[in-house]
Order: sequence, then structure tokens, then C-alpha cells
Amino acid sequence: MISCRKFAAALLAAMCATPAFAAGPLAAFAGNFHGGGAVIGSDGHRERLSCRARGGVGEGGHALSQNIVCASDSYRFNIVANVVAQGAEASGQWSESTRGVSGSIAGRVGEGRFSGAVNGGGFTASVSLRATGRGLSMSLAPSGGDVSRVDVSLSR
Repeated sequence: MISCRKFAAALLAAMCATPAFAAGPLAAFAGNFHGGGAVIGSDGHRERLSCRARGGVGEGGHALSQNIVCASDSYRFNIVANVVAQGAEASGQWSESTRGVSGSIAGRVGEGRFSGAVNGGGFTASVSLRATGRGLSMSLAPSGGDVSRVDVSLSR
């Protein structure tokens, strides 16, 4: 039978070891976030968004599965991305369920930042994410269409 002290010591050791295990380049994007931002139309119209995001990492912080859901009066999007980093390069797949589009994502990652592009289903956009201690910001700039930019700022 394990004593309470040994169990507490083992639990504390496991908790302390977790950050070292999840120290890969995508680890900063892990967690649950909420907040808002804006979608800016190609005509300059700005509409407020409410958003939430959930990110889980694996492979020592070198793999990320992230879901971002945002909504406003006129827009809703639900993005799921799965990305793997090899060094400073990251690539994977994404999908957006409300419009039924999916494709590839690729870019550079490091120091809590991702900068790259998404492509697929006739849709192309530049995307950037930045993670800070308690926050996550995202910017998406599609090529063409009725949306010129989406900017989101989230906190844990």
C-alpha cells in the first residue's frame, strides 16, 4: 500500500515534469482560451466576434491539435487544425466545418509564435498566432472574398 506522502511526492514530481515534457515549439499554444476580436469586411465594415479556443499538445510539444470557434451576428466559424513541428517548420491539416472547407497549413514556429498560410477548397489566407503567458492572439488575412481580416485576442 502506498502512503499519502509517497503519493503526494509522486504527484508533485509528475506535475513538475510535465512542463519539461511539453517544452516543444507548439507547447505555448496548449490550453483553454476565451475572448473576442473582430472580423473586418473587404468593405471596411467591422463586426465584433466572441471566441473560444482549446489546444492540446502531444509528442513533447511538437504536435498540436487546436479548435477555435468564433461567432458574431453575421459570421460563425469553427476551425480545427492539427499541426506537427519539425525544428522551426510546422505543417498539418485544417478544416472549417461551417463552410465545409479543409486543406493544408504550413509555416514557421518558435518562441510562442506561428506564422504561415492555410490553403484548400479555393481558400488561401495568411495566419499568425502569438502565445504569451496567459494569452493567445490570432490574425487571419484571406486572399479575396468578403472578409479582409480576422483579429482575435484570447486569455486563459
